[in-house]
Amino acid sequence: MKRLATLALATIGAAALVTSCRQYLPSGRYLQLRPQANVNSTADARHKFNHRRHARPLAAANATCLDCHRFNALIETGNEELARELSAHAQYPGNGACHFCHGPSETRMAGAPGACTTCHDNLTPLRPADHDVAWSRVHAGMARTDPARCESCHRQAECIDCHQRRDTIQTRMHDRNFRFFHSIQARANPIQCSSCHREDFCIRCHERGGLGDTP
Repeated sequence: MKRLATLALATIGAAALVTSCRQYLPSGRYLQLRPQANVNSTADARHKFNHRRHARPLAAANATCLDCHRFNALIETGNEELARELSAHAQYPGNGACHFCHGPSETRMAGAPGACTTCHDNLTPLRPADHDVAWSRVHAGMARTDPARCESCHRQAECIDCHQRRDTIQTRMHDRNFRFFHSIQARANPIQCSSCHREDFCIRCHERGGLGDTP
């Protein structure tokens, strides 16, 4: 009976440990808590805006409150709390006001940072919908036909880095030690491998490791 109770406690403890570990993900040498931010919101950028920091460039551009904020919303409600919330949303400028100076456009100010991470901590809402399905396989065509669209988020250095440094200790696409079990995935779905790797990439790697034709 005592052994059964010990086994039950060990099982519960292991389950609790697994559950807690699922809240963490590896980042470098450490474990970091998974982000809990609302993936559908860009409120982080809105809360970062600082009127005092923008006072000088806005004054130099002769910008007024009306250039960003709209005051033409008619709110008819006797609920003071609801009216305050609706007013805050109605007067909040959309991304057009921010991108006018910061975005990749002809109106961008020279001193305005253009990196998305200047204002956004959570980049998930900014991810285009077409990036979700087999994007690594088809993005080359889009990059050739409309490079400006890619460069609105990505620097060229990021493309070069991804294409030249695929399977090192600082890997982007695969988990650590993927090289030790990648043959399973290569046999199961070789087309997925070829979406990034050419056949000679595999051959050169196997020849360097003295593996010959062994997959």
